[in-house]
Amino acid sequence: MSEENTGVWVFSESPQLTLELLGKARSLADGLGTKTVVIAVDVVDAQNLIQHGADSVLAMSDQAFKSFQVDTFTDAFANLITEHKPDILLIGATRNGLEFAPRLAERLKTGCVTEATRLELDAEKKYLLMDRITSGGNLVETHISKSKPQMATVAKGLFTPSPPDPSRKGDVVKVEPKFKPPSTRLVETKPKPMKGVRLSDAPVIVSFGRGVRKKEDMGLVEQLAQTLRGVVACSRPIAEDLRWLPEDQYVGLSGQKVSPKLYLALGISGQIQHLTGIRNSRIIVAVNNDPKAPIFEYSDYNIVADLYEFIPALMDAVKQLGNA
Repeated sequence: MSEENTGVWVFSESPQLTLELLGKARSLADGLGTKTVVIAVDVVDAQNLIQHGADSVLAMSDQAFKSFQVDTFTDAFANLITEHKPDILLIGATRNGLEFAPRLAERLKTGCVTEATRLELDAEKKYLLMDRITSGGNLVETHISKSKPQMATVAKGLFTPSPPDPSRKGDVVKVEPKFKPPSTRLVETKPKPMKGVRLSDAPVIVSFGRGVRKKEDMGLVEQLAQTLRGVVACSRPIAEDLRWLPEDQYVGLSGQKVSPKLYLALGISGQIQHLTGIRNSRIIVAVNNDPKAPIFEYSDYNIVADLYEFIPALMDAVKQLGNA
């Protein structure tokens, strides 16, 4: 690697995603013989970050960073990175991260692989190999960036945080990067109304597709989700074509990307666009009356059955286990 650029840096406004990125950054840094750095823009438990693998925490405590303004973040990060010259920069693929990461890459005159699905060093440890899914989920591209820093955005649930080590030591450094006043003014922010748990945070997801024949039959799916203490999701046609559920409840390449402990797919054929959204699920159980359904090639457990017979039977079995 070039001696001029060293260190693997991490940033996300999501605490959980920061730990996930830090786990991967720690692995990459160990392979390169360099350090990990976390950029923090809010009051954080710096010691927790250090215990999870950070060698340094750069704290940007200016009030300007309390709310997200893309111009402010781009200016500040560009100046900070130009000064310290990291080799690799990983940014969480949140709504904010996806907005400012490409702008930052343009400012730094480097590349940026958005929503990377794999990050590994090449055999000579010269470049970071960055995979991303493209062509509607039908291809996986592998990118390298000859410019520094090598940048990628990463979605939640792809990597696992390192176990905390209370004996680890690290530095907390207050930094004040320069930035110009933003070209826009933030007048007000309002949280988007959400019913129940966000799909990205749900440990159990019960999802359904066109195998559910009528809108009224969604009640059966909802009852199963309640029995399993999960949340309801759907495939794209249910939300976009039939409009039975809001668009923020469909899972797929252009919808929500989820990483539950259990993903139960009911009557979903399993097109590649849907599979892209569930690839990080720990266990996938597919139920379909078509034994040749494509989803069976990717699921951990395949059940060929009629949904209208399977769902009541499963609920009865779960209830009996609960009473045992």
